[in-house]
Amino acid sequence: MLGTTSVASYYGPSFMVDDLTYHYEQGDAKTILINCHYPVDANSFVLQYGIIVKKSDSLPDHEAMKTAISLGDFVKLGFEQDVQIWRHKARIDNPLLVEEDGPVYQLRRWYQQFYVDAADVEPDMVDRFEFELDTTRPYEAWMKEVKANMAARAGSV
Repeated sequence: MLGTTSVASYYGPSFMVDDLTYHYEQGDAKTILINCHYPVDANSFVLQYGIIVKKSDSLPDHEAMKTAISLGDFVKLGFEQDVQIWRHKARIDNPLLVEEDGPVYQLRRWYQQFYVDAADVEPDMVDRFEFELDTTRPYEAWMKEVKANMAARAGSV
């Protein structure tokens, strides 16, 4: 795999559409991950998600379906790994952040508008902001680690 492009958009506090494109030497594979969640009490929520994979036009139908299912399973695995991380997270009111963490404070402030009366919504709660993150360096470090792990695994077989 040559890389991945992810363009995620949130709609309200609980609906996200993530256009994911996986770049391979043979061409791109396109998927869409949709997830939504809604609170059921102060400490829990229901999470639902779905994955759409575009079948390859360059493969025979049977192979295209098999490849699409495999890619969907891959996206599912990645998303469910994120869910396991979220299950063990705890809120830190004033976290120590680095640039790569993104706009945590702005996102928290934006979310607050959905938990107050409409009359109490303040302008900074609804201000639009966009954030782009270059994942080139972390991706290269990750792939180096994966390669080392695969080599270690191959050596232990």
